Amino acid sequence: MRRKTEWITIRRRTPLRRLSTLAAYSFAMVCVVLFTVWLTDTEPRHLDSQQTNPVTALPPFIMTLAAIGALFFLVPLLRRPLLQANHFGVKIRPSFTKTLVIPWSNIEEIAAITVSGGRRSVSYLLLATDTYLGLGDRPRFSDRSVLREANRATEGLVAGFDVAIRCEDFHPSPDKQLAQLASYAPGHVRIVDRLS
Repeated sequence: MRRKTEWITIRRRTPLRRLSTLAAYSFAMVCVVLFTVWLTDTEPRHLDSQQTNPVTALPPFIMTLAAIGALFFLVPLLRRPLLQANHFGVKIRPSFTKTLVIPWSNIEEIAAITVSGGRRSVSYLLLATDTYLGLGDRPRFSDRSVLREANRATEGLVAGFDVAIRCEDFHPSPDKQLAQLASYAPGHVRIVDRLS
């Protein structure tokens, strides 16, 4: 039997899109670095004036820039979205920033909405909290990046919510994700299903 304090975790999907983007970036950067090395290979180490040739520093500089750029792809892969619930509340990490812990006493509404796009539709799971988050974490600007995306996609329909996650980042279908959260939600939390 599951204890009340034990967190259930909604299983995450394998981030294939992020992995393919990282692979494409890595391939492009390897090509750029190899081209730079080939281009500067015939350059002398020292100029006629015995000063170090600044062109020879170009390959290490490009490699450093490529490594820094790779961090922007690696960090979201290492800190993937998270969604957990128990009888105390919800743990949610919408993006690679911090994990928010929001008690059920501060959650007013949980909604799931599907937005039809040009080629595909995207589903979001949204949480609305009250104005006072005593024991919980208050969502900051960086925690609301997915909410801003959902707000643009719905043309302002979800402006009253405080935090959102993309349902496609998790394995069960959006309706099952909503059902799992709703099974832990106390009676005062409104559950809204706008997936169809």
